[in-house]
Amino acid sequence: MLNIGPQELILILIVALVVVGPQRLPELGRTIGKARREFRKIQDDVKGMVNLDEVKNMVNFDVDAATESSRPAPTPTAPGVHRAARPAPTEPTTPPATDVAGPESSTDASAAG
Repeated sequence: MLNIGPQELILILIVALVVVGPQRLPELGRTIGKARREFRKIQDDVKGMVNLDEVKNMVNFDVDAATESSRPAPTPTAPGVHRAARPAPTEPTTPPATDVAGPESSTDASAAG
């Protein structure tokens, strides 16, 4: 902070007394005190919000680390996933195509008629 000694503080108070006057000096002191108090309050609120964000990030980081640590890390000697080889897919068998308007349908129509 500022390095103000007792001599400098007395000099500042004398200058303030001369500039402002003895009647308004107590009012000015109260106003400055209220302003400093309000500034500190806002400063503490901002610090609390920043700390809250840091805590949230830490919690999210801890949760992410916990989920990652629950999975075993793959190593060259023991891979992470063990699966058997899948068989090659076979083509489905389809029945032979039939002719809808073939010669058999025409003979059936003539016999019925």
